[in-house]
Amino acid sequence: MSLIIDQPLQLATGYRLQWEEAQQMFVLLYPEGLIELNQSSAEILQVCDGNNTLANIVQTLETKFETTGLEGDIINFLNIALDNGWLTQGA
Repeated sequence: MSLIIDQPLQLATGYRLQWEEAQQMFVLLYPEGLIELNQSSAEILQVCDGNNTLANIVQTLETKFETTGLEGDIINFLNIALDNGWLTQGA
């Protein structure tokens, strides 16, 4: 699946983003297990709430981290997440 830049992104049905205190990291839970996330991946997924498009996600994260130039890395991660079925897009 390819990223559609003007479509909002959200976690796919069956996936849940959760902080795991014991591991001191965010994980993506699904019925068959969990995926350990690095900080960057977790930050991106937290903004994928069904309301934000790519432009909103980039703006939110660049503002939060007071930087620019994150779009390429965010696009790469979102494409991976879509290909793995972690995210869906819809109007």
